Amino acid sequence: MPLTAFHTLPPPVKDYPYRVAVPSDLREAMGKTIGYALDFVLATFDISPDEPSIPPSEAELRLQPTADPMTKDQYSVVLWNDDKHSFDETIKLLCDLTNRTREEASVVAHRIDLDGRDIIESDEDVPRLLEITQALAQIDLGVTIRRSYDTFREQVAAVIIEWLRDLTQSRMGTDTIILREIIAEELLSARKIPSPNSIAREIINPCRIDYFFLYHTKLWKRPRLSLKEIYTTALTLSRQHKLAVGKCRSCWRALYLTSVIFL
Repeated sequence: MPLTAFHTLPPPVKDYPYRVAVPSDLREAMGKTIGYALDFVLATFDISPDEPSIPPSEAELRLQPTADPMTKDQYSVVLWNDDKHSFDETIKLLCDLTNRTREEASVVAHRIDLDGRDIIESDEDVPRLLEITQALAQIDLGVTIRRSYDTFREQVAAVIIEWLRDLTQSRMGTDTIILREIIAEELLSARKIPSPNSIAREIINPCRIDYFFLYHTKLWKRPRLSLKEIYTTALTLSRQHKLAVGKCRSCWRALYLTSVIFL
C-alpha cells in the first residue's frame, strides 16, 4: 500500500521581533528561485547510482542513464573517500594510474578527504578509463565512471547545496530567519516536474525533502553534511516546522521497515 506524505506547510514563525517588510512579489520570486535550485539538484540525482560501482564492460557503460541530450562519449572517473587506504597509498596510485606528479596527486588526495570525492580523470578513451577504474576497484577503493556531463552536473548540484547552506546563515536586514523559512517551505513543497524514480512512487504526493532523504546515499561527504545543516535550520525554526519535517522522516522510516519485512 502506498504511503501518504504529510507536508502541510507550517506557518511563519510567530512573535519573531526582528521582521522586515518584504514585498510579496519579491518573496514569491525568492521562493521560486530556491525551488528551481532544489529541483535541479533532485533532477541531477534522479539518475545517479546509489553507490560507487563500475560497469563490467564498455557496452554496459554506454547504456548508463544520462541527462546529456547529446550523449557525448566524454567520461570521467571519480574516486571516493576511503578510510581503509592511507594518503601515501592513494597518492602513489594516482601517480601510477594518471601520470600526476606527487605534488599534484597529494592535492587531489586531500581534496577527496575534504569533500568526499574528486574527479581524477576525464577522457574519450573509454578503455583506458575502464582500466583505471578496474585497477582501483581491485584494491577495494570506491570509484565510479560516468559521462562527464552527468559528473559535472553533480558537481554543480553540490555547489548549489553549498549556496543553500550559506543562505540559511544569511539575513535580510534584521530578519535572520526569513530565508530559512523560505528554504523550509520549498523543501516541504512538491517538485514541479515529477521524478522517474520508482521508489518515490511508493509515497503519495511526495515533497522535495522526501526525495532528498531517498537520495542521501547518492551523495558524498560535503553535500551530505551541508544538507544536514539545512535540515537542522528547518527543524529549529519552530515546533510546527519540526513536526512537518518529522512526519516526512516518519513516512520514510515506515517505508524502509516495510521493505525490510517483506523482501
